Amino acid sequence: MKWIVLEENPKPDQYIAIIAVDDERFVEVEKKPCSVFKTNEEALIRARELRSFFNVRNIRIFFVDGHSSIV
Repeated sequence: MKWIVLEENPKPDQYIAIIAVDDERFVEVEKKPCSVFKTNEEALIRARELRSFFNVRNIRIFFVDGHSSIV
């Protein structure tokens, strides 16, 4: 599993996006400014840093099966 944290300005969405994908799956989003992590803990640490930097309220994780959750 790869955990991708989008590094671009999240506004107007007001959340930092983390995308969870299978290791084998190529994700088009990797062409955008992002960081890739092997664990969700590492991804959450980076997302919290970006949340403070961009001054947004939430972190949202998008999963392979199509659902998402706010952390």
